[in-house]
Amino acid sequence: MKRLNCIVVFGPEKDKVLFCRRAKEPYKGLYNFTGGKAEPGEASLDAAYRELEEETGIGRDSICLFRLMDLTYYAQEFVLEIYVGQLRQEIPLTEEINALEWLPLSEDFTDRERFAGDQNIAHIINVALKYPLEERMEERREKKMGSGCAVGIDGCRGGWIASVITDGVLDIYKFSELEELTEKISFDACLIDMVIGLQGNAGHIRPDGIARKILKGRASTVFPVPCRQAVYGATKEERLAANVRVLNKKFTSQTDAIIPKMREVDEFLQANPRFKNVIRESHPEVCFARLNGSVLMTSKHDSEGIRERISVIREYLPGVTEEQIQSVCRKMRCNADDVTDSICLAVTAELMLQEKAEPIPAEPMADDTGLLMQMIIPKERKKQ
Repeated sequence: MKRLNCIVVFGPEKDKVLFCRRAKEPYKGLYNFTGGKAEPGEASLDAAYRELEEETGIGRDSICLFRLMDLTYYAQEFVLEIYVGQLRQEIPLTEEINALEWLPLSEDFTDRERFAGDQNIAHIINVALKYPLEERMEERREKKMGSGCAVGIDGCRGGWIASVITDGVLDIYKFSELEELTEKISFDACLIDMVIGLQGNAGHIRPDGIARKILKGRASTVFPVPCRQAVYGATKEERLAANVRVLNKKFTSQTDAIIPKMREVDEFLQANPRFKNVIRESHPEVCFARLNGSVLMTSKHDSEGIRERISVIREYLPGVTEEQIQSVCRKMRCNADDVTDSICLAVTAELMLQEKAEPIPAEPMADDTGLLMQMIIPKERKKQ
């Protein structure tokens, strides 16, 4: 289905609404909201911001948009995505094709002689007036990234993707080894999507069970973790035998494929004790679930899943776009989920600095080498 959008823009005092007077059909000569078409592959929120700026000159720095509702027109095969926002302050408008005009809320928006949309405009404004804009704006301000240097790391072909948030600004790098990363980046908080803290016996408890409970419906994304003896086995057969002997469990070929990365992280931490329990384990899917307020049921390996994860990230880093992610992937020869996962962990690391993250379990055990067996994840969002 085609995707169209319209944007309800309130003035700074929420006493007026911005309209354009249509210069072309449909609804030529009538007042309508600003908006337009979403391009193929373009995220809905990005399309709304783009259309608003093209038609009025109002950019992201002047307004925060929130998804209000959707209207689906099955016969015409399109979805109308409706957004609402309130200007932070009065700014001059820049007209594109249609003339722009502020109208007071006292207008009769049901007047078909003056307003487009067959009286839908009156309904949309009534719904928009009930939207808790001030509360949502406060939530958005609380989510804004602050000071310090927060790093999120995800493994990729040929090395590691590191997303770095410094004073609210995101940079993305690729390193072949963790040692190179730690030499070039001085961080205040660092999370990695890789196992830290390896079981040496069946009495050791890792955070994986808690993570699976959080990811209801997506628990399979938390892989079974091999014991220390298995991670350092020379062959797959030796590794499986060691894991059965120590934990009485087998593991999949998918798990075995990432054992070299597990070993690399463990060897680095053993050789560099100043980073022990400083670089800490996390899990992107658990973090996305906490950041979003619910589990993401889409797969991070397809385009819909990537767009959904970018949408969550943008609540914290509004400047991140799908185009930026794809550009990084081409440049660094990695997958889109490598980048989104690393950004997600950087956002979580930033929340650590704001004391808005927590370990699971709350009181983690240490493995035989002193590494805490834990995951750092965002604190659970309070239900509205």
